[in-house]
Amino acid sequence: MGSQWCNRLPQTEKTRKQRQGAIVNDHHMIQEGHQEAAIGAFLLAHEGHTRDVEVQLGAWTVYCRCTRCDDVRTYEVDNEAREQALGLPPWPESKKRLG
Repeated sequence: MGSQWCNRLPQTEKTRKQRQGAIVNDHHMIQEGHQEAAIGAFLLAHEGHTRDVEVQLGAWTVYCRCTRCDDVRTYEVDNEAREQALGLPPWPESKKRLG
């Protein structure tokens, strides 16, 4: 099971997207501790050509890109999960609505 774009693009020619820079195809909010699962799912979607996959793991974000099919996905730990992971008290309801 691979990405729907993997078999459509020529491997030797750069696409317009590649010349202009990567465009994020999908952005997901995830819970703390789910970063590895997100990476695993991306690798599974690109099974058979994982050598073409780049992964960058930050403290709160994961960036995954397949250079073969130009599939780019980002995963970000949501704010409430960050607060819990850092041991911060919950944000007051009145301030949540402001920003």
